[in-house]
Amino acid sequence: MQRDILFQGVAAPLRLQGADVVLPLLPDIVVGWPFRIVEPGDTPAFFTITARPDAPLLRCESHVEDRPPQDWDPLNALCDAMAGLAVALPLSDPRLICLHAAGVEIAGRLVVFPNIRRAGKSTLSAAFARAGHRVFSDDVVPLSFPQGGPALGHAMGTAPRLRLPLPESLPAGFRSWAEAVPGPRNRQYHYLPIAGQPTHGETLPLGAFVLLDRRDEPVEAELIPVRADAAMDALLHQNFTRDRHSGEVLEVIAASLEAAAVWKLVYADLDGAVACLTAGFRAWAVPVEGGVERRFGPASLDYRPGPLGRTVVQRVGVVVRWIGEVLYLADPEGRAIQRMDALAAAIWAMLEEPGTPEELEEALEEAFPGTPRERIAADLQALLERLWEAGLVGAGDVSTVDKL
Repeated sequence: MQRDILFQGVAAPLRLQGADVVLPLLPDIVVGWPFRIVEPGDTPAFFTITARPDAPLLRCESHVEDRPPQDWDPLNALCDAMAGLAVALPLSDPRLICLHAAGVEIAGRLVVFPNIRRAGKSTLSAAFARAGHRVFSDDVVPLSFPQGGPALGHAMGTAPRLRLPLPESLPAGFRSWAEAVPGPRNRQYHYLPIAGQPTHGETLPLGAFVLLDRRDEPVEAELIPVRADAAMDALLHQNFTRDRHSGEVLEVIAASLEAAAVWKLVYADLDGAVACLTAGFRAWAVPVEGGVERRFGPASLDYRPGPLGRTVVQRVGVVVRWIGEVLYLADPEGRAIQRMDALAAAIWAMLEEPGTPEELEEALEEAFPGTPRERIAADLQALLERLWEAGLVGAGDVSTVDKL
């Protein structure tokens, strides 16, 4: 039997083909995300789970991610489907960009932990839930951006998930609590359907970005302020809403980093981390009410760079943002965001007016008198080709400069 599962706010369904075995697990995974079960329609699914009579595992196919089908048990099949659901959500809502991150409520604001390998964001999120905080997500945080106000974090409505087996290094009290929470589990994962968590789409103003630095050796939990560009690099790598115009994404992320605190949490002990963050974010400035939420435009993939010609110049329409001490550029078509090092930023500034490679080489030779001209020429050529391929510079003669 075929069934479609429609989740609130998502146009495409999750399609089950003889895979009703997953249905009893679903309410304890999407605990706060309303859904309904309907007969299959003509709308293409974002994900398909198929039971096969010749195999014990379920065939799982994502239709919003470019990856091969996988065979999973029922719980892992739904884990995989939830990843597809996070990709399908912004496809139905042009207000959102989605980050691989966790988000927890502290004193009425959302504190976001960007996904950094082995940082322990999911376990820390569960520890916050145990301490009575609301967890907006332990894996994906959708953000929207009202005009004139702080960014808003949206609750996913899914239960926190722990990877099994739990490390022996975790506090005994946390391990006992987690084991006692009834929820779907297998050898790899344990979902924690905890009461009192926010429902799908509930929002909170963004309060802070916190980069997690989990240590194996004992260390007292400490919040350390960091430069905004450190968070920017993490956020760019964790933004997976790839169809959005990158110039618009750069603008809103830069504005959010200016408005929100950016910290690093060094910690080893879960309880110490929760106590440190709770004390550090005990109170916030009164938030400014925002207006209509921004809707993102799509990227254009039709751009083909023309020949560079004898002179080179910045293209009209490039989005330019300094974040901390680092320059970021997005091409006018919105295909990608580029991080410029100090030398690239200096050359970019020189290209405000059309210039030839020879003129640029002379300027660089004066700035770096100990560097051979051949080395300067080779490095400059490589950078100009990179900027050209990224759609950031074009030919500088009057007849071919972009008129956007």
